[in-house]
Amino acid sequence: MSRRNDAERAPTSTLRRRFGARRVITLLIGAMLAAALAWTVHHVVGWRAVGITALSIGASYWIGFVGLLSLSYATRVVRLWRLLRNIKPNAQLARSAAVFFVHNGFASLLPARIGEAALPLLARRWMGIDWASVIGALTWWRLVDVAVVGAIGLLLLAMGADVLAPLYVFAFAACALPLIALALRRMLLRLGDTTMGGSATPAWRRFLRRALAGMPARAGAVSADLLLAITAWSTKLAAFSALIAGALQASMAAVPATVLPGLRQLAGAALAGDVAGALPTPSIAGVGPFEAGLVLGLQAVGIELAQALAVAVLLHAALLATIAVGAVSGLLGGLLLDRRRPARRSGRG
Repeated sequence: MSRRNDAERAPTSTLRRRFGARRVITLLIGAMLAAALAWTVHHVVGWRAVGITALSIGASYWIGFVGLLSLSYATRVVRLWRLLRNIKPNAQLARSAAVFFVHNGFASLLPARIGEAALPLLARRWMGIDWASVIGALTWWRLVDVAVVGAIGLLLLAMGADVLAPLYVFAFAACALPLIALALRRMLLRLGDTTMGGSATPAWRRFLRRALAGMPARAGAVSADLLLAITAWSTKLAAFSALIAGALQASMAAVPATVLPGLRQLAGAALAGDVAGALPTPSIAGVGPFEAGLVLGLQAVGIELAQALAVAVLLHAALLATIAVGAVSGLLGGLLLDRRRPARRSGRG
């Protein structure tokens, strides 16, 4: 009996060791990327120069950045609330906000986007919502994000943001993702509703039904979600463009011959940086890929390497600061709400 138990435990132990080794390797790669970026900034532009640039940015640019990014966060909170209310009609906006900010922190700061797994866990813990349905809502959320980013990229490209030209095919294909998701949802629901000849419903069909229930089905809900996603991404890119413009203007004294690109070009470069930073790479908080994408975008519109690198580091640091503040605030708010009035658990494992 003990030999059989040992044999059963052996594959599990091996699997755990493999996943543990992968986590360590991912963290090591992320740390190496961060160290490489720090070394590059030190030797190419200097950290002191980055600090001086940050202090030289006009207050109006900082106010615009914070205000527009706050509007983007607020829109994303409302968007998540509407998606969760589609699963649980009495879902509260305050709890949705706490779930969003903590999940945003995990998804943005942890390597390879593994923090995405926090959303169904948080929604179940603080709102009593079925985790499988939240997985469906999260899948829809990200598919629409990709489609909206693709549509904005095509619009900027049509307006002259040539830096996004290499992404044309990807952006065009991404726009069709919500339609494909809705068609698959309908097909999978029909598949899940087929009878099994009196036998018990398999676990995968039960999970599939619960997950698909988390995706919006009505035309009004889909349209509202698309509108909120467009607003959230537009205001986020506007915030990035404002801070990039302010940082470039602040650094013009060091390189007076530099011509400030137009806002469309800056928005294109900002989109390139944000997309690169959001890819599931083994980087901590997107450090490295975000800067690389933004630097390439800025260099494509005529910005020198030193200026582009300083702006990229500054923008990413400002963004991560807002993410960290939001995550801490959301965690405190969620714990407070959970303590005052605990959410009813759905009872589903």
